[in-house]
Amino acid sequence: MPSIEVGDIAPDFELEDQNGKKVKLSQYRGKKNVLLAFFPFAFSPVCTNELGDLKEKEEAILKLDTQILASSVDSTWSEKAFAKELGVKFPILGDFKKQVATLYGALYEDKGFAKRTIFVIDKQGRVAYKREYEPGTQPNIDEVLALLKKLK
Repeated sequence: MPSIEVGDIAPDFELEDQNGKKVKLSQYRGKKNVLLAFFPFAFSPVCTNELGDLKEKEEAILKLDTQILASSVDSTWSEKAFAKELGVKFPILGDFKKQVATLYGALYEDKGFAKRTIFVIDKQGRVAYKREYEPGTQPNIDEVLALLKKLK
């Protein structure tokens, strides 16, 4: 399985968000940094807390010229219901075919779900940050915010 590391050019991808809109990573190149958060499952406790934390800090993240993209291997329908329940406006991408999680080395191939992994991709399309978390571990979004402040 491929692995994307800090300093690598982030592979482009296109997925549908919770509203059926196609989102391409490359649409942000030269314009915004991207916080790409892979999470295991919609509606699971830690994922609910993680996306709630991203929602809570979304304004601060946006002020740092950064777009949040979250993704799991759930269907677009699950992502839509999850976003609605949380009141999330940023794109939650359905990677039902597991192509993007695989491309980024963020898939437990034996278990069939995404690893909780956060990437920050800078405006030039390079990976500036990568951190993988154990399935039950809550990501530290403040750590990501500190890095984003340095990128601005």
